[in-house]
Amino acid sequence: MNHSDLSLGSMPSLDTPHVHAQPGAQHGHQNNAGTPPPRVTNFNPGGNPNESSFAEHVGKGTTAEVLCDTLDISMAIGVEDVIEGNIRIGGKKSLVIRGTVVGSIECAGRILIMPGGQVQGHIRAAALWIEGDVGVSGKPANVDVGDLHLGINSKVIGDCTYDTLSVAVPNRGVRGQMIPRSEADHA
Repeated sequence: MNHSDLSLGSMPSLDTPHVHAQPGAQHGHQNNAGTPPPRVTNFNPGGNPNESSFAEHVGKGTTAEVLCDTLDISMAIGVEDVIEGNIRIGGKKSLVIRGTVVGSIECAGRILIMPGGQVQGHIRAAALWIEGDVGVSGKPANVDVGDLHLGINSKVIGDCTYDTLSVAVPNRGVRGQMIPRSEADHA
């Protein structure tokens, strides 16, 4: 499989203060270079803390379809699309996934994984709304986000580190650890 890197927009450098790479920290998931992926601590430094939050939408019972209509979308992956490679999206733009991504995703904005959508790789984002699948058996994902919403029928195979969490029912569960950032930072 050929993994290419699809870069869209400007992504903050991994050396900037909003990212902690913890040398020697092994959280069970590593990238192709054999090192753990860096952890995002704040994709919205100094900005409106609710800018990337899904809280108001969760409180209203919004679905991913309705939420999708309100976002500034940088990239949309269609139902029959299969993207093989890593995706990086800078700025506050959103990524909507209805098809399949086989590779890691970094997004400074929001990611919506719609019903039927799947990501087979690690995810770093300011906010992630899941109504599809993340990770596959035998190849768990490492999810590191600010705001995490596990929507109706969502399924995650892998560990999730998050600042805020909301969960809808019914969902298909999480096979991995759910780690609040406050605990992860003090581990």
